[in-house]
Amino acid sequence: MEEILQKANELGLMIKGSDIYRRYEELVKKIEADENARKLLEEYIKLSEELYQKESNGGVIEVEEKKKLQDLSQKVSESQLIKEFIATQTYYVNMMMQIQNAISNPKGDPIGPSKIIKPGQSGKIITGNF
Repeated sequence: MEEILQKANELGLMIKGSDIYRRYEELVKKIEADENARKLLEEYIKLSEELYQKESNGGVIEVEEKKKLQDLSQKVSESQLIKEFIATQTYYVNMMMQIQNAISNPKGDPIGPSKIIKPGQSGKIITGNF
């Protein structure tokens, strides 16, 4: 188990050391520091989610709502910072999904015998912080 946790830590460090992660973190800080960009992005996300939920629940999206979303979309597309943030976030999320998929569906044969304690066996039970 300890070796698995060490490998997981290595993976976490590799992710944090990647260019995409560092750029994403940098852009998060820039968005947080730019009040106008942050508010615009929050408003755009909120309205997009509301309209998605409304449509998913069989509701009708009104002309005014579509117009407001189009206006917000236009403002978002005019902001270089927000466009770069969204693109970088998309790449980062895609990378994380690929990593999760690789963990869930590994290719190849299992490595080494499992050291997990099975019922009826004696062994040390690990508790607390890993």
